[in-house]
Amino acid sequence: MAALLLVASVISLGRPADAATCASSVGPGVPPPPGVPSGIPGFHAAWFGQSGYMSLCPGDRMTATVAYSNSGSRGWVAGRLGEVAYLGTADSNPGQDAASILGGDGALGSPATGWARYNRPAVQPAAYVGPGQVAWFQFTVQAPTTPGTYRVSIRPLIEGAQWMEDYGVFWQVTVLNPDGTAPAAMPADPRGMYFAVGAGVDAQSIADVHEGIDRVSAYLARSVGGDRSRTATTRISSGNATYCCLTHLDGIDIVTGNSEWVSPRAAAADTWTADTERKELSGHEYVHLWQGELGGNACMLGPRWLSEGMAESLAYRSLVADGLITQANMDTFTKRQLITATTHPALAQLETQWPDSANPYSVAYLAVDRLLAANGPLPLRAWCAAVGSGTEWHTAFTQAFGEDTNAFYAQFETYRTAYVR
Repeated sequence: MAALLLVASVISLGRPADAATCASSVGPGVPPPPGVPSGIPGFHAAWFGQSGYMSLCPGDRMTATVAYSNSGSRGWVAGRLGEVAYLGTADSNPGQDAASILGGDGALGSPATGWARYNRPAVQPAAYVGPGQVAWFQFTVQAPTTPGTYRVSIRPLIEGAQWMEDYGVFWQVTVLNPDGTAPAAMPADPRGMYFAVGAGVDAQSIADVHEGIDRVSAYLARSVGGDRSRTATTRISSGNATYCCLTHLDGIDIVTGNSEWVSPRAAAADTWTADTERKELSGHEYVHLWQGELGGNACMLGPRWLSEGMAESLAYRSLVADGLITQANMDTFTKRQLITATTHPALAQLETQWPDSANPYSVAYLAVDRLLAANGPLPLRAWCAAVGSGTEWHTAFTQAFGEDTNAFYAQFETYRTAYVR
């Protein structure tokens, strides 16, 4: 059994010659527990060991193995709906029944790695698995092309009948740099955050939402005085809506069929990719959730240039800090947005107005960026806490940033004019 747990096969998918120093590997397997339950009435499964976590070169594949003991009183019968056992994708990443960027059948943006379906990594390997018997499920994962740490969670089920026990089983896949070195680990999902994935959401969108939220959460924790922690849910759905992304005090809604998600305007050859911008969109909404926990609606829905500019600035800063975007490219995009705007309201007007013709998110980003250039990000937290406790926002602004709004507005308009030259 120990030998089986350590078995893994690696397939190189045509890595270039300059990546020849990269070598994929698998860590030690996890042995079964000393004992598992048995004879529980109905369909049940007990985790019984698995192969180790993987370190893969970009594009490489490896076989994962996991054992489940049939701890129920009924057998698992291959090919019979309501009795056949599968592995299904599970919470929290990519989500129950959701598509994964690590494997699938090619549907919903999953790589075609031979899974039974995009959300079913494997079916039971034997025609019949009786009570007390152990089934060894195997499935193939494929490393994305971007180095980083990725995760796929699985849970057994009886197809057409029920999900069986959730032991929190997952594989962490580290995608190595082309020279074989390990990249910086991606942050974990934030405390208190749950993810609900609707039908038809593609694998890359799920990954982008997790990564954008995880990166800005870690940035808030280390740079802005602390992250949020209350229970909240990010709800990801397909289809369309008048918005792509919206935050409430209890969570975030992201609709992947909206045009702003499908073709984000910030993506360009001289800025960053659409997937990177989707990470920013997700991180932006998470900052709003942070605002709401810290200062309620007074912070999250306060003077719009400040509340939206805060979300833009912190989300983009998290991606700049992690190397996904360069500051030079940030300036390229921001200047383009300001120059191509067809209206140019003063910043004071953006307290309550939000004309799309002004490209107001970039104006708000630039304004908050100027605040942070002089003060760092911590005063944003102080401002949110103050307005959340009832302090009038202009007074809270002066207390947090050391100048009144009229003085800042005048300085900003001068700076904006010079910035776009």
